[in-house]
Amino acid sequence: MTLIEEIKKGENKKLEFKEKLSGNYNSFLKTVVAFANGSGGKIIFGIKDKTHEIIGIDDEEIFDLSDKISNLISEKCFPAIIPEIYIANVENKNLLVVEIFSGQLKPYYLKEQNNKKKVYIRVGATTRLADENIIKALEREKLNISYDEEILFDYPEESIDFQPIKTDFKKFTGKELNEIKMVNLKILKEYNKKKFLTIGGALLIGKDEFLEYAGIKCARFKGNSVNEFIDSKEFVGPLYKIVEEAINFSKVHIEKSMIITEIRRREKYIVPIEVIREAIINAVVHRDYSINSDIKLAIFDNRIEITSPGGLPGNLDVESIKDGRSEIRNKVIARFFKEIRYIEQWGTGIRRIIELCKLNGLKEPEFIDDGRYFKVIIYKIIENKEAFENTVPESAGKLPESAGKLPESAGKLPEINEDILKFLNEHGKITRSDVEKILNIKERQARNILKEYVEKGLLKRNGSGKNTYYTINPHS
Repeated sequence: MTLIEEIKKGENKKLEFKEKLSGNYNSFLKTVVAFANGSGGKIIFGIKDKTHEIIGIDDEEIFDLSDKISNLISEKCFPAIIPEIYIANVENKNLLVVEIFSGQLKPYYLKEQNNKKKVYIRVGATTRLADENIIKALEREKLNISYDEEILFDYPEESIDFQPIKTDFKKFTGKELNEIKMVNLKILKEYNKKKFLTIGGALLIGKDEFLEYAGIKCARFKGNSVNEFIDSKEFVGPLYKIVEEAINFSKVHIEKSMIITEIRRREKYIVPIEVIREAIINAVVHRDYSINSDIKLAIFDNRIEITSPGGLPGNLDVESIKDGRSEIRNKVIARFFKEIRYIEQWGTGIRRIIELCKLNGLKEPEFIDDGRYFKVIIYKIIENKEAFENTVPESAGKLPESAGKLPESAGKLPEINEDILKFLNEHGKITRSDVEKILNIKERQARNILKEYVEKGLLKRNGSGKNTYYTINPHS
């Protein structure tokens, strides 16, 4: 993207305009610190910040301005921030660009009057003073340690009942959750030859002491405001369990639409449950657990909102997560959710939400990063009726309990295997690697099975290459 293209987009998380260097140097230096604490950014001098009018800087002033800015950053910002300062000619006018890069020694601070040290962060197009929680998060970022990896010394391994999570892990994966695996997943961490529970481990196991602010509050409101609610529930416990409880709440309160085709009638949720699932899992995995607040799922007549404590972590902004970038805030929780296949691939959750809404004819969701919270707004507004009617309903294609299971010799089935079908009904799609794991068969066998289902019109192939996945054919 060229500089003029960036300017036309206006101020944002990584771009700020200044007409000139005013007498209040701190206004400019706060942004320098905020960019260093975040994902970097550019401050462009010679542009009016309110109108975005390019006015430029006189030739005889621009070099003195460059030197002054460099000296101010060196004197006032700690640890040392080394900017890249250069002149750019746009519309035949000189602009001075001060580019700040994301720092490795966070938190950076501004030395103000009376030697007060203040840390600043960037939220959208504004610069804000960081609170204690954010400062601690920046310190952990420097050490490459997530909050949920911290050790709980009051909970040695021998004091914990691991049987429930071991049983659930076996059910999800078919594998044993032994001590070595728990250490690898950092549910347990060793210190002085003893093993202790981590914060992430406590949240996954469901220790009561850590659940007051780690739950999900769900509400169905009357109309489109929070003035009156129809139903509300609060779910606490092991994180992977409250995900399912919140999804079940959604199934009760999200409306269905009757679609009439030439062959039959079928019901379909206005918003696909898989969209809600992705948004809730994303909230649980990426929220900031150091903040004393819970996740909120609010269902209105015209929309669904999922709000999680803490803004986007690290160098992320809304545009980058739409492009598939991902930074893991809670490494213990994320690894466990990946193991139990709640997460398929890093960075795909937001793109999948957008894609599923589009495939179902819905208005594109809205994503809001306030710094203090991250919110996903999923609209019930159908903008493409044809797309909505042509996608498969959540309950489509279910088979009776007596449906036959696939033998390991793998071959042809008159109908879809019930374990594969169960997975499809829960997740909305299936991949070749999913089939391998579900049926414990080899890659070639899984490919042949999926090919057979496609040829018989039972499944529909989507995507290509590594991104290939299969859904139930709505016309089967």
